Amino acid sequence: MKLDRLLYLLLLSLCCVGVAVPSHAQDVPVSSPYFKQAYYTNPDGGALSYQIMIPEELRVDRKYPLVLVLHGRGGKSVAGDVLAIDSLRADFPCFVVAPVSGTKAVWARPESWTEANWLDRPERISDVIAMIEGMIQSSPIDPDRIYVTGQSMGGIGTFGIISKRPDLFAAAVPLCGGWDPDSVASFKDVPMWIFHGAKDKVIPPVRSQVMVEALKEAGANVKYTEHPEAGHNIFRLTYGDPELWKWLFEQKKTAESADDPMQKWLEFMTPGQEHELLKARVGRWKVENRQWMEPGQEPVETSMVSENELAMGGRYLLQRVLPMDYNGMPFEARGFIGYDNGKKCFVSSWIDSFGTGIATGIGKRSENEAEVFRVIEWTWTLTDPLSGKDSKIRAVETIISEDEFRFDMFTILPDGTEMKSMEQIARREKKE
Repeated sequence: MKLDRLLYLLLLSLCCVGVAVPSHAQDVPVSSPYFKQAYYTNPDGGALSYQIMIPEELRVDRKYPLVLVLHGRGGKSVAGDVLAIDSLRADFPCFVVAPVSGTKAVWARPESWTEANWLDRPERISDVIAMIEGMIQSSPIDPDRIYVTGQSMGGIGTFGIISKRPDLFAAAVPLCGGWDPDSVASFKDVPMWIFHGAKDKVIPPVRSQVMVEALKEAGANVKYTEHPEAGHNIFRLTYGDPELWKWLFEQKKTAESADDPMQKWLEFMTPGQEHELLKARVGRWKVENRQWMEPGQEPVETSMVSENELAMGGRYLLQRVLPMDYNGMPFEARGFIGYDNGKKCFVSSWIDSFGTGIATGIGKRSENEAEVFRVIEWTWTLTDPLSGKDSKIRAVETIISEDEFRFDMFTILPDGTEMKSMEQIARREKKE
């Protein structure tokens, strides 16, 4: 196996997979062995089972399209099976993701379909969007070539997801679906190829026909194919047409949409993979602290307890160091840690009862490939009480395991040499 492939398999495992879970019949929308099952939990707690197929040959010097395939009520995705055919994998190397709605949920609900009682269930689109955004941030996916297609309930979901996040997709292909024609203004800029069977008695073709007319009136780039002798099951007929896939993979978001200020703002505000590291710190931690005031001096050793919780929808980690006695003086502290999607770095702030200033930190992953997933190198800015001016301190945070991490801080001495001034070992307190 090539080094590039090993690298991206590791990246993929960190981007949004979480942990693998046992498979059940309803969790396998695609039967191809190229698809692997995984489980995603977003920072807000939404959980999603899904299958994923990666390109056959991954290279570090390129990015790949992503195709989101949404299954119907029967739980199967024909699009996923077709894209796993060897000839299509060779012609169209891409990531393919097949999430699972669950039997008690739907992808999305058109507001105007009041007579469709089976749609009166929880929606899963928000969890799907969170999963995709996590993948974009930490795997080799071209953000300008993300596509969605689905059949039946998945066709409805295809309309639903582009109506909610039109900025995310370069094209959409709904089969035997439909949506609210009054809402097309929100996603008219997404190229679409819509399919339906003329004799469909499950979801009547008029559901697609009214959408096509509304999209054309709005000036959208829309194609429509209606199979005259087919009913609801047009899935293999449609997905088996090579022209469909040729058209789909030719679609790409325009430079204008890629530079859309609203899109940039949405990317800035949306938690991603780096925020998963913050989530892993939630809980109660016992911290053993050693501090050196002067070179050659014996360290002051203390023990403290920090209680951590997520804030602002998983965007920040709030740290609370509980009140304690620190070498005869009362001490407590508060801190925030986040990841700035715009600056591409970790950010932090810290206040404690030993001062009246606010210390701020900027952290970046180690550039050493062997350490990149477990070491964060920090630069802290805090007030020097002697001069009243800012001073800089270097720190290194090392993730030892999910239940232990280490924090080392270094001070620059007047002669320009560096001295280790603090060492902390934090271990998670287990619940009894």
